[in-house]
Amino acid sequence: TIPGTRAREGFFMGNEIIKLPKKRYQFHIMREKSEIESLCHDLPGREIRKYISVGGFSAIGFIKVVADQAKIYRMMVSTLRVGKKHLMVLNELHRQGKLENATFIVGSVMKNDSEIGKSYGYYTDLQTACERNGWRIAVLNNHSKVILLDTSKGKFVIETSSNLNENPSIEQFSFEKSEPLYNFYMGAFKEITGGEIT
Repeated sequence: TIPGTRAREGFFMGNEIIKLPKKRYQFHIMREKSEIESLCHDLPGREIRKYISVGGFSAIGFIKVVADQAKIYRMMVSTLRVGKKHLMVLNELHRQGKLENATFIVGSVMKNDSEIGKSYGYYTDLQTACERNGWRIAVLNNHSKVILLDTSKGKFVIETSSNLNENPSIEQFSFEKSEPLYNFYMGAFKEITGGEIT
């Protein structure tokens, strides 16, 4: 046969294409946690861990991994948006006593979309959760994605391309235990928000 072709019923076929429905991962926090832990079960120590996910897990999976191994006294999340399902996970961690204080620095697009009815009320849901749990929100022209976790096992930093919402995209993550890096980001975000976060 000719290279790049395939014989079928006596005919040479070339340049074929098959179109199938796009596969989309459905959000499931335990699946995400399991996928992350299959790569490395324990929390980082002296090493810096780099991950890349092709829709398999998102930033919330890392928070769940940490919360199941250490109490989170304080979490600071900088993200464009916080999704409903991810907020439900955070609320449950708070209810279980695994997550105490939280601060969210979100993009102005999240708040503006809710105000003009272009989204699903993400900002309103976040406001409600923050009021109920004693958490804080700062709204900025923000596109950074950083998660800071002050825990019973030390201070952890997650730098990522992933927003804190459901997203099947290719995403990259850097996960490490580092008090100096934690303090660097916390100081920077305090300055950026004009002391709005503490």
